[in-house]
Parts: sequence; structure tokens; C-alpha cells
Amino acid sequence: MARTKLKKLQQNLIMITLLLLGVGILVYPDIANWWHANRQEGMIQEHNEMAAAMEAEAIEYELNRAQVFNDGLSGIHVIDPFVPGSGSVMSAEYYSILNFHRGIMGRIEIPSIGVDLPIFHGTSDEVLARGAGHMENTPFPIGGYGNHSIITAHTGLVNMRLFTYLDRLDYGAEFFIQVLDHRIAYEVDRITRVYPHEIETLVSYPDRDLVTLVTCTPYGVNTHRLLVRGTRIEYIPGMGDDIENMVAPINLRLTIVIGFSALFILIIWFYWQKKQEVKKSREFDKAIEQEYEEIQRRKDHA
Repeated sequence: MARTKLKKLQQNLIMITLLLLGVGILVYPDIANWWHANRQEGMIQEHNEMAAAMEAEAIEYELNRAQVFNDGLSGIHVIDPFVPGSGSVMSAEYYSILNFHRGIMGRIEIPSIGVDLPIFHGTSDEVLARGAGHMENTPFPIGGYGNHSIITAHTGLVNMRLFTYLDRLDYGAEFFIQVLDHRIAYEVDRITRVYPHEIETLVSYPDRDLVTLVTCTPYGVNTHRLLVRGTRIEYIPGMGDDIENMVAPINLRLTIVIGFSALFILIIWFYWQKKQEVKKSREFDKAIEQEYEEIQRRKDHA
């Protein structure tokens, strides 16, 4: 009897452990993304507070340094940011420009797909594991005719979405680049899918202000690069605030998984409670029966 109870207990524990493990695997990407999104938001907030505390002269000085650097670039030398070791070795000057808080250069927002990421210098593995990267040897994203900045981020990481939903953007979608107190609006005017070596075709135009967003595609295969180009448009305060976010903080899958898991655990708990009640009732009946038999035995001996 004791062995049977122990075996049932072991089976129940194994079943509950497998359930919790399965739920953990299913919800980990959403929970991890939520955690990283909040962490990135905290970094951006700290950076914005730092920029707000800077004197206007200091901001102008730093933006001028970035402009001088941009003016000194001889054309755009674009490499594939997702090939390890393909990046350029940049000077210490590059990393010293627009580098104040945690190495954050600025911020990119794409409201329609729920993107709000810090932008870091370069495209190293370490950078792309934290947020978006600014491609070396392309202009700093401070705007200006003749500039064509390249911003890149991963797609399909288990713990962070980053540019995972970039392929949902369509022509006319808006995104925003903020550097210090300098905020620029761009409108998507070109979407292309190319082989990694073909991103070298990205060029600048003297009469245009451009930013191209780069990520891997298709999802999970990554044989091509998705290039989403935006051209500068007039920024009006409040732009993007009325755009519905297509990516909910807690998505439907997570809600369903947690809901069914909670329901399953409640069913197990009620079942266990019912078994305990039945067990106590049987023990009570058995005790009454034993007491009755004992009374009868005493009468027989009297």
C-alpha cells in the first residue's frame, strides 16, 4: 500500500515538473523580452535625463564634433554587420563622439512595431546583443543633406525582439532617431531584400537625408539582409503618439499559456483536495467502525 502511494506521488511530481518545464520554455522568450525591454527603457531614460541636464553649448559642441566627423568621411564604406570580424577598426575619436552614458549614442523608435532601442557605437557582437548598432564608416545619425546613416540590429533572438518585426513595416511608415535633444523623423520610402554582399550598394545623395535600417532575413534562415530605408520628413512634436503599437507588451500566446497552466494547476489542486477529503472521510468511517466493533466485543465478553 505504501509503495503504491509513493509511486503515485512520484508520478504526480514528475507530471507537475514536466508541466512547469514546458510552461517555462514557452513563456521564457516573452518574459526575457519584457525584462530586456524594461532594461533598455531604463538606459534610454537615464540617457535622456543626462541630455536634459546638459548645457545648450555642450550639446551644440558635441553635435558639431559629429558633423565634422561626418564631413570627413570619404563616401560610405558599408560592411555586413552580422559577419563576425567584418567590422572596421575605428579610431578612439569615433568612440568618443556622442558617447556619454553607457556608450549610448542615441535612440531609435519605430512606434508601429513597438521598437524603442538605444543606439550604440559600432556593430560588434557585444553591441548587437544589447540593442541597435551604428555602422562604422557611415555618418552619425544627426541628420543633414548628403548623410546616409546605417542602423542595424538582430532579428529572432530568443530573449530580445530588437528588429524582429522590421519586415512588418510598409512604405510610408515613420520612425524616429533621437541624439541628445535632436529628434529627427523619417518615412520609409524603400524596402529591399539583398544578399549580404549587396548592402555595399547603399549610397548617399547630396540632396537627401537618409537612414537605412538593416537586419537579417528570412526569420531563422538569415541568408539575406532586409534594408528598410527612410527619408527625412518634417518633425512635428507628438508625431507617432497616435500610432497603434502592433506588439503588445504581454502577447496573446503568453496570456493563453499562463491561463491554461493556472487552470491546470487549479484542477490538480482541487483534485488533491477532494482526495484528501475522501481520505479523511474514509478514515473517520473506519474509526467509527472500529469503535463500534470494540463496543460489540466488550458486550460479548460481559
